[in-house]
Amino acid sequence: MHEPVTGVRVESVAAGSPADRAGIGCGDRIVSVSEEPICDLLDLHFHTSRKSFRLRWVSPEGITNEKTIRPGGEALGIFPEPIRVKRCRNRCIFCFVHQLPRGLRRSLYVKDEDIRLSFLHGQYVTFSDISGDELRKILEYRLSPLYVSIHTTDLSLRRKMLGNPAIADIMDVMKRLVEGGIVLHGQIVVCPGINDGAELERTLRSLFPLRPGLATVAVVPVGLTAHREGLPPLRPVDRREAEETLAMLERISRAAGKIDGESFAVAADEYYLKAGKEIPEGSAYGSFAQIGNGVGLLRRFVDEAKALFRRKRWPAADAGGAVVTGLSPRDYVRPFLAEFSRRASARFEAVSVENRLMGKSVNVTGLLGGRDILEALKRKGGAGRVYLPSVILRDAGDRFLDNLSPKDLARETGAEIRVFDPTPRGFIEAVYG
Repeated sequence: MHEPVTGVRVESVAAGSPADRAGIGCGDRIVSVSEEPICDLLDLHFHTSRKSFRLRWVSPEGITNEKTIRPGGEALGIFPEPIRVKRCRNRCIFCFVHQLPRGLRRSLYVKDEDIRLSFLHGQYVTFSDISGDELRKILEYRLSPLYVSIHTTDLSLRRKMLGNPAIADIMDVMKRLVEGGIVLHGQIVVCPGINDGAELERTLRSLFPLRPGLATVAVVPVGLTAHREGLPPLRPVDRREAEETLAMLERISRAAGKIDGESFAVAADEYYLKAGKEIPEGSAYGSFAQIGNGVGLLRRFVDEAKALFRRKRWPAADAGGAVVTGLSPRDYVRPFLAEFSRRASARFEAVSVENRLMGKSVNVTGLLGGRDILEALKRKGGAGRVYLPSVILRDAGDRFLDNLSPKDLARETGAEIRVFDPTPRGFIEAVYG
């Protein structure tokens, strides 16, 4: 029996798994589970979570197979092809992808608007063109939490900011989701003169009725690169605006209170750096649900370092080294390295790298290019050992934004390169590893 090519292609099968025993192989396509059509890996995971199900698949030759599978607590063992990403159709006035220079990794130029990536990887979606089928799937599959880019709840202004006059009212979508038991985490990218000040406060207060389903909202200053030719005129948040925003968020926090230990509206660390203010204590960040948005990263770094330094005795490190960092966190990295150097009897020095690839206003570590790092290391001089935070590299750990590799750095500098998880513990493990 031959069927049209549909379903999810199997990329690999775990040896000895239920799928392997059923005869499923690489290149087969899973087309249905108990008569439910399979369109992506979420369909597959949801419908194979039962104790018993009828699996139908099609071989590369077009032959249909069908078997009843009873996993008995085992993992099914099917590893499907990567998701075909749903692309974003918005033209946001602050879109970071539109500001990227040429010549970077191709994947960086992909704009996604995919609820599956929001659920699986915490990526933000705008719900600008969410379909009825997607809403149904979120509620049926319990895709929670999801991460939503709000920016403003004024529909006219939101259409302007997203560059899309056809978007529906996000409040209607969020209300339906939270009423269905879905937890949301929101973000507001603040563009001075557009959605800041009184408009930002109005937006935040308008979101109160969605609590506790809308658990947190991260307030993030707009990120602007040096590559904005032909794009809408925007400017960065300045010190006064950062101070005023933090003061307003304090009022919002008092009005909203905490639910389950979570503060409602939380500012990105960059606001405190711009305002020259101390970062809050850990209790302000609850479960640190927005840490991937740069909210609470510095507090977690400081607290983890303090906890590690409670240890009295430290073995001597076999060598010191240079630790690569962006300009933004350097005032926190340097004292940590100074204390660790004293305890480990070796000199570890922060190498703060100016971002020429993106522009001087982009100062987070994760957006540094390999060539900028290489030039900074050459100016520093000396070979020795260089520590790179893994956030600088893509997930595979082999490429910077500009396609250079750690091997290129090693070849050009003569240094030994060690990549570490960007936390105090991760760094120390790399030193003694």
